[in-house]
Amino acid sequence: MSNFLGRKDLSRGIRNNNPGNLRMTKNNWQGKIPYDKNKDANKAFEQFETMQFGIRAMLRNLVTHIDRGENTIRKLITTYAPPVENNTELYIKQVASAVGLTPDATIKKVDSTMLFLLAKAIIKKENGQDAKYVSDSDITDSISKLGSFDVANITVDTSKKISLAFIMGLLLFLYTVLIVSV
Repeated sequence: MSNFLGRKDLSRGIRNNNPGNLRMTKNNWQGKIPYDKNKDANKAFEQFETMQFGIRAMLRNLVTHIDRGENTIRKLITTYAPPVENNTELYIKQVASAVGLTPDATIKKVDSTMLFLLAKAIIKKENGQDAKYVSDSDITDSISKLGSFDVANITVDTSKKISLAFIMGLLLFLYTVLIVSV
């Protein structure tokens, strides 16, 4: 289990074990550092005991938003990374490309593969070069920790495990796309 809590040399998301940079809420996330023990500047962002708990919270948050009607990459990222703080259009384009959807395609099913790709894209966007500290196994472990939960408007299936061969093939494909497009 990765843990970078408090490492001042790393980006905020990584040093908080919160690579999605979730803002402080009253949610009782698994592995959440309690508010009175949170050491983030101004306690503006959540902190987690391990990276896996931070990724799990990010994924639960994203699935909840998709289920509530933010069911396209455009709607989801516009809420997740609002234009007052981000270059949201670029963020949308990068995430849509990473998950293999057009920005306005309706998300009807969320599975382990989509969650993996979505997490990778958001973690990279939120943390820049420090995203390298989040391993693929951190993400797959977090997906397996999601467990089952009820949603009303989409199908969530995290029962299928992502194989290492799939991840390596996917990374090779994404690398090739990046090199060709540059």
